[in-house]
Amino acid sequence: MEKIHSKKVIVIGAGIAGLTVGCYLQMSGFEVTIYESHNIAGGLCTSWKREGYDFDGCIHSVPDGSEKYKIGRWMSEIVDFSKIEYHYYDKLAVIKFIDGKTFNFYTNIDKLKTELLEFAPEDSVFINRMISSMKCFAKYDLLNAKPIELWSPLDYYLSQFKTAPYIVSLIKWSKSLDETISKCKSVVLKDILNQDFFTRYPFYFFLLSIAQMGNKSVGYPIGGSLKFVKHFEDKFISIGGKIEYNSRVKEIIVENDVAKGIILDNECRIDDIDIVISAADGFSTIYQLLNGKYLNKEIIKRYNSHPKWPSMVLVSIGVSRSLNDKPSLISVKLSDKLMIDEQTQTDTLPITIYNFDPALAPEGKTCIRVILHSYNYDYWKTLRDNDRDEYRKVKDVLAKKIIDILEDKIGDIKENVEVIDVATPATFSRYTNNWQGSIQGWEWLPGLIPEHIKVDLPVLKKFYMTGQWIMPGGGVSGAFINARDLARIICKRNKVKFMNKTER
Repeated sequence: MEKIHSKKVIVIGAGIAGLTVGCYLQMSGFEVTIYESHNIAGGLCTSWKREGYDFDGCIHSVPDGSEKYKIGRWMSEIVDFSKIEYHYYDKLAVIKFIDGKTFNFYTNIDKLKTELLEFAPEDSVFINRMISSMKCFAKYDLLNAKPIELWSPLDYYLSQFKTAPYIVSLIKWSKSLDETISKCKSVVLKDILNQDFFTRYPFYFFLLSIAQMGNKSVGYPIGGSLKFVKHFEDKFISIGGKIEYNSRVKEIIVENDVAKGIILDNECRIDDIDIVISAADGFSTIYQLLNGKYLNKEIIKRYNSHPKWPSMVLVSIGVSRSLNDKPSLISVKLSDKLMIDEQTQTDTLPITIYNFDPALAPEGKTCIRVILHSYNYDYWKTLRDNDRDEYRKVKDVLAKKIIDILEDKIGDIKENVEVIDVATPATFSRYTNNWQGSIQGWEWLPGLIPEHIKVDLPVLKKFYMTGQWIMPGGGVSGAFINARDLARIICKRNKVKFMNKTER
C-alpha cells in the first residue's frame, strides 16, 4: 500500500488493543511499530501449552463477523472470519443445585423463558419483562457509529432517535445485576441469574449478552485465544506493520510536554517519533513510564477509588477422557464455601469443559478450566515473592480441592488427571504487568452508559492511551472498539482519511 504520509507511530503492547490500533493506523498510511515485552502477542488474550494440552486463559465468546452488529462488520476489516470455525453455545450454563436439581440456562430466548417460568412461576412478571427486553436488544445495535470525540451537534441530536427503540429497556435494566435480582421473590431465580461474570455490569449488559448468544452473532473461536490473536498479528504484519518482541518499555521520552519516543529496559532509545500510544497497563503507563507527571483530579480519583475488576485464580486441568457426554459449561452450587485466599471465598464453581474444541487436547482427552475471582492480589504477590515453596503448596491444595469437587459432580476425573496448571493474580501481573493482576481493568458501574475516559492525558501532546483502562468493562470486544475509535480520532486530528471498508 502506498503511503500517503510518513508519520511514525509507536504502540506499547501487542494485545488486542495494540494490534487493532496498529492495524488501522497502518492501513491509514502511518508507519507503526509495536513494542511488546513478551515473546508473543496477545497480552491477556492468550493460551499456553502444558504437556500436550493448550490451556485457554481468556475467550468465552467474541463476535463472529456477523453483519447483524457493527462490531462484527468492523472486526471483519481485520479478521478473515472465513478462516475461523466457531462453536455457538446452546447454554450459558448448566446449573447444578445442592438439592440435586439442574437448571438449563439456554441461550435460546424462548427456551430460556420456559425454563425460568418452570423454576420460578412466582416471578412470572419479572421474567416476562426480562425476556421481552432480551428480544428487544437482539434486534438493535447499541454501538455508536463513531467515537463521541468526533460527534457533531447533529450526531447528538440524532442519537435520541437511534436509541428510541430500546431506551425504555435500557433505563429499566440500568441498575446492577445484584440490585436488579434483589427484587425477585424466588431464591432459586436469584441463584440462576447471579452469573458471576456479569455482577459488575448494569443488568442490561447481561440481557444483551444472552441475546447475542441466542442469535448466534458471538461464539467461541475453535483453537482458543492465542489462535484468535494470531489473526490480528498476521494482518498487522501483512500490511507492513512491525512488532519488536522481548522489548519492555521503561520510559516514555517527553520533551516540552510532547511525547517523542521510548526507552527500553536495555537502554535502547527510540526517538523522533510522531505519535506514541500506550496499549499497556494504565497505572504503569501514567505513574511509571510517565513518572506521574501528567495527572489531574479526575485521574487521581479514578486510580485511588474507582472499583476495578478483580484478578483471578485460573485452574486448568488436562484429563485423559473425552467427556463428550458432559455439558460444556457447568455452574456448581457448593454446600460449603470454597476458600480461594484470605479475603475471597465462593459458593459457586464455574466449570468449562472444552469438549467442543478438539484443538486444545490430544485425541480422546479434554481440557477443563475453573475461574475463581480473587480480591486479594497482595496475598498472592507477597506469597510468591517471599515464600515460593508455600506459594506452590497453596496452589496445589486449591487444585486438589477443585479436583475433589469435579470428581463428586462429574465423576471419574481424579484418576484421569494428567496435567494441572494454576495461574494466580501474581502470574497475571508478572506476564502482563496489569495493575494488581486485574483481568479487565475498570468495572462498568451501573448506569445507562459506561464512564467515558479520555484517550489522552492533560497537557501531554502526541500521546494517547487505549485498551481496558480506557473503556470500562474491558474484554476483547471492548479493547477492539476502543482501539478502533482511537485510530479514527488520530486520523481526524492529523487530517488523514480513516481507511476502512464500511465507512468512508
